[in-house]
Amino acid sequence: MVRRIGADEVVNLGDGADSLARAAADVDVVLDYLWGEPTEQAMRTLLTARADRAKPLTWTQIGSVAGAEITLPSFLLRAGALNILGSGQGSVTTAGIVAELPALADEIAKGTLAIDPLPFPLEQVEKAWQAPAAPGQRVVLTGPAGH
Repeated sequence: MVRRIGADEVVNLGDGADSLARAAADVDVVLDYLWGEPTEQAMRTLLTARADRAKPLTWTQIGSVAGAEITLPSFLLRAGALNILGSGQGSVTTAGIVAELPALADEIAKGTLAIDPLPFPLEQVEKAWQAPAAPGQRVVLTGPAGH
């Protein structure tokens, strides 16, 4: 699936550090949906395999599918120019989010972004909460029926 949307490389983290280092040692940004042990291993691998350790690596923590916490050895903070930040409502101001909405709506209208909503009227919130969504699909609550 990720190749279909433009990924240059796909790495199975179970294949070991060497395959990750070959494919991604010199990336600029990591979008991390896993956290936990896979992040601990990937951080160590990428930071120690970079050709230029002074080149910034921005690690964006988005989700925690593999665990809510990591152990971050202090040497990794000294091993390279690592910048860790979160992605969520608390990491961006409401004004910042609102300012981006018109551009986001334009991209959706142009078809640049694939959107696959599963809409439910607000009064069906209980049903929506339990609805099985297909991969890539997101439940969206809409206004009251008829609005």
